Amino acid sequence: MADIATPEFLSELQSLYPAPAKYVDGDWFLAASIAFCSSNCPGGIPCILRYALDDLDKLPDTSDEDRRLLVRKIRDGIFKSGLISGYLKVYNALVLLYEATPEELRDTEPLRDPTRSKEEVAAVGQAYFDSTYGDTAAKVQPMLRSAYPDLEHFTIKLGYGYVYAFMEVTSAKETSFAMISALIPNDTPRQVGWHLPGAVRNGATVEEVRGVREIALKIAIKAGVSLKNEVPNI
Repeated sequence: MADIATPEFLSELQSLYPAPAKYVDGDWFLAASIAFCSSNCPGGIPCILRYALDDLDKLPDTSDEDRRLLVRKIRDGIFKSGLISGYLKVYNALVLLYEATPEELRDTEPLRDPTRSKEEVAAVGQAYFDSTYGDTAAKVQPMLRSAYPDLEHFTIKLGYGYVYAFMEVTSAKETSFAMISALIPNDTPRQVGWHLPGAVRNGATVEEVRGVREIALKIAIKAGVSLKNEVPNI
């Protein structure tokens, strides 16, 4: 359904996110790409990439590093969203993104360090989990453990430790945006309600969080996702 990712619709989505001082910090393209992936409409992602790169190239002093960072943010955000949307959707999205990415902006080596110890990965995962959930972490983590001990282990050490806590491309707040943008099309209001304030705890403004929520909601509706539950707001 790439046909719904028209320039007019993308311009509308862009207008929902507060204008940043630097284009690559305007996370509308991150949120939109993830919401298209989560809505099972990965064909819209190459349209977002071309639109954003065209925007970037119109600005003075745009560097190759700016262009590379924009692509990496989309790529890493989609990768992070797979813990919510499912990695089959992520696979489809990342293949289409790869095909649309200029060769000089493609990565050929992993960005995450595969040599980090399990202890270090677990520590950064716990730290980011605690940052995201704040005072509620002490309630949520035991709930994960009670539901299934393996779930807590996976969530903290692999989900948060290996996937989410890598901040060299997408920041703490952008990682929260990735979660929100994936959760809304998945119709999981309980978790949306957790992660909206979590994004604020991770450095986002309320206006930015509302913008990301609106972007994801508009894409889900446009893509024909049937939302059975009301989407929480902040």
